[in-house]
Amino acid sequence: MAPVSPMFRTACIWVTWFLLLAAHPAEAETFDEKYSKMISDDAAREAIRLALTKIDKATCESNRPCAAAKAEEFTQTPITLVDGRAAMVFAIKSALAQWCGLDWRRSFLPMIAFGKLHEKMNDRQLQLMTLIHGDFQTRQFILYTKSGQCPAQLREQLDAQLPKLDR
Repeated sequence: MAPVSPMFRTACIWVTWFLLLAAHPAEAETFDEKYSKMISDDAAREAIRLALTKIDKATCESNRPCAAAKAEEFTQTPITLVDGRAAMVFAIKSALAQWCGLDWRRSFLPMIAFGKLHEKMNDRQLQLMTLIHGDFQTRQFILYTKSGQCPAQLREQLDAQLPKLDR
């Protein structure tokens, strides 16, 4: 990953925070919709490609390693660009939650549940979503931690927006 300037990093953090704070419940556009627009098709395509190169390290059916990606999967991907972008948006929320001292799984687990129950994704597709999410969450979390502490108002807003997990 190329080095990111401190100014760019700080700008990314403040843009993220501003977008969260600017969201009003009465607005039609959600946090997910705003962030989806910020992730290009090329970025989502690259995230899917990278996940496909790592898929054989993931666990699929019957707790067995997933098969390595076939050449055709790189052109006819098992998940769509919309799916890849969604995994990245959930990763942003997970990274923000982690940075703010909240359980990042409050973003991750709903993504997996939605993919499994509503999108009827198979294990391989869910693992691709997981790989994309994990990679992007890690990169975003590193950026956020370099900017300092999570603002209390952002933590409160995230805590209110993310679903609570049953223990």
